[in-house]
Amino acid sequence: MKKLSIVIMLFILLLTSNIYGQTAAIRLGSSIGYCSADDMNGLSHTSGLKILLMANEFQRYGVKVDLLNVSPDDKNSYLSTGLFIEQVVFNYFNMGIGTVGYINTKQKGENPFGLYSHLGFEYNFNESFVFLIAYQSEFIFRKTFTSNNALLLETGYKF
Repeated sequence: MKKLSIVIMLFILLLTSNIYGQTAAIRLGSSIGYCSADDMNGLSHTSGLKILLMANEFQRYGVKVDLLNVSPDDKNSYLSTGLFIEQVVFNYFNMGIGTVGYINTKQKGENPFGLYSHLGFEYNFNESFVFLIAYQSEFIFRKTFTSNNALLLETGYKF
């Protein structure tokens, strides 16, 4: 199954390739913030990656996969995955939005969906390496509405 998914991803990458520029990017990231709901409040932290395909020089779309943990006891942990789009304005201002599904990794039952967004500053060290610092906001539609607001740091490679 893993080999099939890798082959499919490579096939999509080849279909969307651009001979004159970069076609894809991989960004590793981490965030720390505060998660609030009626039944859980506390410090939150995420770690994960984003796989992006370039629509053009300033617009991208892709998949995000993160592990969201809510402290202090880490009883609430979600594997979040979803689709998103992002755009870079004025060469530095990065904004993105997407839909995300959350898979509960600690308890049986509830696997909600939500909205993800970020607004921040993107700096390109050269044509390939990029750094992003942003305000990340997630709205999780559980039985009790949950919001997660965090400071996001990502570093990536364009190819």
